[in-house]
Amino acid sequence: MSHQRRAFTLIELLVVIAIIALLIGLLLPALGKARKSARLTISMSNIRQIAAAGATYQTDQKGLLPLTPVMQYNANPGPGQPSDGWIPQNAWCTWSAFGKTNSSYWQGQYGGVFEIRQENRPLNIYLYPSIGSRTSGAISSVDSSRINNNLMAFKDPSDQVGHQRNWPGPNMFDSTTGTTPSCFDDVGTSYQWQAKWYEQIDRDPRYSGLTLVKKFELGARRFKLADSFAPSRMVWLNDEWADITINSTNPNARVKNGYDDINKSVLGFMDGHGAYLPIIPGSGTPPSTDLWDRVEAYNNDKYTVIFPFVR
Repeated sequence: MSHQRRAFTLIELLVVIAIIALLIGLLLPALGKARKSARLTISMSNIRQIAAAGATYQTDQKGLLPLTPVMQYNANPGPGQPSDGWIPQNAWCTWSAFGKTNSSYWQGQYGGVFEIRQENRPLNIYLYPSIGSRTSGAISSVDSSRINNNLMAFKDPSDQVGHQRNWPGPNMFDSTTGTTPSCFDDVGTSYQWQAKWYEQIDRDPRYSGLTLVKKFELGARRFKLADSFAPSRMVWLNDEWADITINSTNPNARVKNGYDDINKSVLGFMDGHGAYLPIIPGSGTPPSTDLWDRVEAYNNDKYTVIFPFVR
């Protein structure tokens, strides 16, 4: 006896292929959501670690947060304290508090004042004690801390392209490194401290005669006051997308973040908690300082990035 195997017909093959394609189509969105959820979980864990470290820093520093002007000592910048021999400069950047050493690009920008190595970022030691204390040594262009990516608490998994070199547009291709640098690789951290409070003080005519350092001192006192009654709403750190969205002059702006969500950001609060929240786009500079606390983009029922109690 002989048995002949019946071959698949063309229609049967097409039906099988169609079923496989349908299953793939159903699975891919689910896999994409799972991947996004995993990356967002990592980012939320990072922001909570940094926020908690900030709360511990406050306890050690009499209520102060690690938000200072750029400090300089022997031509090496870092956010130290004047009592340590560090002299405040007339400049500030939002990556001075924590993160790894900048990319070498910042050596040649603005006299290198924003070139801050990881030992000189005051919050680092709370998360990575092995980093050590501040130093006055010069930064080499081949310093291993530039390419060392082990400070992963400061890296958002969705951080693919930074914006600091071309704000608020994305960084351009860097022919020196052969890459388009992410925020983490460029300035040392995907998360940065929120600076809208400084703009609030800087634009207030009552404080026009204050130096930059004195304005930071005023901000520090206001943060201490905010910590007594608004720590769960006061944002002091966030990812770049919050800054881009909040500082947009278009109230209808739609900013897609690294998770493909529109107008959403990872935020860190003064009480040590983190949240992934919708961000309201700004609408330009408020017409007067009296309106600061009524601008929803900066102060609302979910978060505040200014000092709403100031009149």
